[in-house]
Amino acid sequence: MISQLRGRVVGIDRGALIIDVGGVGFRVSATAGARAAAGSTGSEARLFTEMVVKEDCIDLYGFETADERELFGILREVKGVGPKTALSILSALSAERLVMAVSTGDVHTLASAPGVGKRTAERLAMELRDKVGRFAVEGIPDPIRAAGVGGGASGDAKAALLALGYSTGEADRAVAAAVAAGYTDNASAIIRAALARLSRAE
Repeated sequence: MISQLRGRVVGIDRGALIIDVGGVGFRVSATAGARAAAGSTGSEARLFTEMVVKEDCIDLYGFETADERELFGILREVKGVGPKTALSILSALSAERLVMAVSTGDVHTLASAPGVGKRTAERLAMELRDKVGRFAVEGIPDPIRAAGVGGGASGDAKAALLALGYSTGEADRAVAAAVAAGYTDNASAIIRAALARLSRAE
């Protein structure tokens, strides 16, 4: 298996990078972040890679970080998500945004990636929620903590939702989604946005 490439960019072809490594050119379909980090033709690039073997071909996919590469594999565990769709998701959403969207059940954000419909987005949120939590201790911020849930307005909003009978998990996800959407001014605004989200989920 080829898990990493380091070499010179000798070409860019329809979203793929051609990397010269010791005189051998590797065609790597890469995320938008990896392509941007690689630079233009002539630049030295380092990519984390995943090799996907099919009956009729062998494809290489490239990523800016090891976390991106691991998320690529996790995404492909969901029915209907192949390598190209997984790459599209990681190009549209950073690793942090993807983990946040999955953890908070943000179907709208997941469905914003090209090739991802509402049903697929719902499956991603449901099936991967427990699988992305560990990224919080491996360099990707914990989605709830990163969104500011804890003290202040968000803490007050969470307390209000708990008082209304919602579970801790429901309150955390709803408040985190509200804060991520920009409702950070006061507890009332966060509560309204969180309740709107919770009512849609019922």
